[in-house]
Amino acid sequence: MINGIPSLIVGNLGRDPESQQVNGKTIARISVCVTPRVKKQGQWGDGAPVWYRVTVWDQYTAQHILNSLHKGDHVVCYGVVTSDEYQGKVNLEMSADVVGVDLNRSDVQVMPRQNNGGQSRQTPGYANRQATRQEASAGDPWGSGDGFTTASSDFGGSDEPEF
Repeated sequence: MINGIPSLIVGNLGRDPESQQVNGKTIARISVCVTPRVKKQGQWGDGAPVWYRVTVWDQYTAQHILNSLHKGDHVVCYGVVTSDEYQGKVNLEMSADVVGVDLNRSDVQVMPRQNNGGQSRQTPGYANRQATRQEASAGDPWGSGDGFTTASSDFGGSDEPEF
């Protein structure tokens, strides 16, 4: 049973991510400021900022956050939000399963995740698929080829379409 409200928040980091050791594992904590847009007297403007204290428990994700994100970065977080009140102030906490960056505001390069043995966690045929995509997209300004033809070997024998 979920003890909180599953939520998606989008905002800016108020400070650099902080690490903490819990039961011998590294977790990450970030402060995210969400500024809602509100309409006052027919004009849109920024509302009062809402702060969330976000905790990431997955060690890999936490380490990646600690190495990659900095104060001011625009982030997207998905997880469970809980709240409590202390001395008349509401505190919003999120236990996040997913933390990412907003591609409208950040340039990123996606790299396949590496496991501990140094071997890529790529599906069979990954490098071949990348080369085929590059060849197919050479004359395509969208870089997608026709978007409909894929070899089933690209997916390790699966008949699932690539998304």
